[in-house]
Parts: sequence; C-alpha cells; structure tokens
Amino acid sequence: MITCAGAVLEVCMRKLVFYPEIVGFIEEEKDQFPSVKVQYVFNSPPKLVMLAHDGQHKETVRVDNWKREHLLHFLREKVKPSSSAI
Repeated sequence: MITCAGAVLEVCMRKLVFYPEIVGFIEEEKDQFPSVKVQYVFNSPPKLVMLAHDGQHKETVRVDNWKREHLLHFLREKVKPSSSAI
C-alpha cells in the first residue's frame, strides 16, 4: 500500500560520516526512488519527511539508527519506486 507521494531525506552533510548506512543508500539506492529528494540541513539528524499527495508535510520519521535494508523496505512500502528500478 502506497501512502505518500514522496519524501525528503534530510541530513547534515558534516554528520554523514557517522551514518554509513545513510551514505550507502544515497550513493547506491536513492535513484530507485525518483520522488525521494536529499536535502542537506545543517545539524539535522537523518530523517525522512514524508510528503502527502498535495506536496504538504505528512509525517517525519527519524532514520539515524536504521540499517540500509530497513530504509529500503520502508520506502518501498510508503513511496512508489521507479518502474525502471531493478
């Protein structure tokens, strides 16, 4: 069941070194989700800002302790991946 039109992954660029799972997602899997944008926000812990179909903020989910596979599973459940993704 798809519940969100998209999401914004907010993270502080300076803190990325502490979140290798998030870095791996951004570098290797993010392209599977064209409706997920990465936004670098100073001093922000990694979090997903889920967007409703009208583009408005729906909910915020902290993902700083998530493994990459959990992040992928969550996004596949909540946000439509690209049809061209493998």
